[in-house]
Amino acid sequence: MQESQNYRLNGYLILIALAVPFAIAIYNFANGNAMNAALFIYIQLIGIIFLFAYFFEKNNFVFKYAIKVCMKSTPKSRYMAFFYFGIATLFSLLYVLK
Repeated sequence: MQESQNYRLNGYLILIALAVPFAIAIYNFANGNAMNAALFIYIQLIGIIFLFAYFFEKNNFVFKYAIKVCMKSTPKSRYMAFFYFGIATLFSLLYVLK
């Protein structure tokens, strides 16, 4: 029972960690701020989720779903988690350097 509870709790904490920068980024876009650090953090967190999902797939439902996304993509492989991490890092760096 304890393991199942930790499984769900870890997933919910990750979702909250994603929701906060996303809400701040939406708020900043609504106010017309040009540079949005919260968006940079949000994109990086998505990439980090894919990276951690490769190593800790059975830790929580968020990582399990990220690996499922990797296994349904083309090519079908867990190694796509590294690709998605790289893409998220590239997009966040391009956003900062624009």
